[in-house]
Amino acid sequence: SARDGDLDIYDMDADGGNVQQLTDDPAYDWYPAWSPDGTRIAFASDRDGDWDIYVMDADGGNVQQLTDDPGLDGYPAWSPDGTRIAFASDRDGYRDIYVMDADGGNVQQLTDDPGWDLAPAWSPDGTLIAFEGSPLLDAAGVRDIYVMDAYGGNVQQLTDDPGWDGYPAWSPDGTR
Repeated sequence: SARDGDLDIYDMDADGGNVQQLTDDPAYDWYPAWSPDGTRIAFASDRDGDWDIYVMDADGGNVQQLTDDPGLDGYPAWSPDGTRIAFASDRDGYRDIYVMDADGGNVQQLTDDPGWDLAPAWSPDGTLIAFEGSPLLDAAGVRDIYVMDAYGGNVQQLTDDPGWDGYPAWSPDGTR
């Protein structure tokens, strides 16, 4: 929420009650993602002067920076087993999907095209990653949904529409 003048991360009960501010930094903190066990939250922030991925305890404490690259790192997504985090980055000049260990180590690039690949989403069984992508830089905002193996191979385009198909989310059983 930007209720305090900049973007910070809050949590609340499922009924909208008990709103608590978890980050309080003059920079922007956004795109929170809960770890599967509910103990940590990954998020993107520009608190170090560029966009990087951070993780904190569920109560907002123990903030740790996971990425440190001059590119834009964002859209963190935890693997179902909590051991890895997928994210989007333009560190290679284009927006691509990367994955790293949950402690920030072992960063690997999964996609490599001159377009925009964003918003990774792990399948419930952890074998696939869906993402929003465009094979070419497209100022008009044309995006489609793609899916690939969790290690970057076998990329398949799922939608083909002149509009914007984005922010994929898996059904709990992984069939949709």
